[in-house]
Amino acid sequence: MIKIDALYASLAKIERQMKVYELMDDDPEMKIKALENVINEFDSIGDRVLEGIKQATALLKKVGSEDIGSRIEKIAEKITLKP
Repeated sequence: MIKIDALYASLAKIERQMKVYELMDDDPEMKIKALENVINEFDSIGDRVLEGIKQATALLKKVGSEDIGSRIEKIAEKITLKP
């Protein structure tokens, strides 16, 4: 499942990196590094959310009815997130 506290921690890291970015007026190399850190953190959030969606899908398939499982499969095929 998606861990909310990990998402909050990631958002806090992004906020800190954006503050660092704003303070670095004359160092383009450090600004690029700060932006790379922000991008990496957003990527990490996306990975964790995707994993949470996969886990939730698997759980719904186990506890849900056949109808729920087949609907999830159809959606997953359309968005290419096959669990």
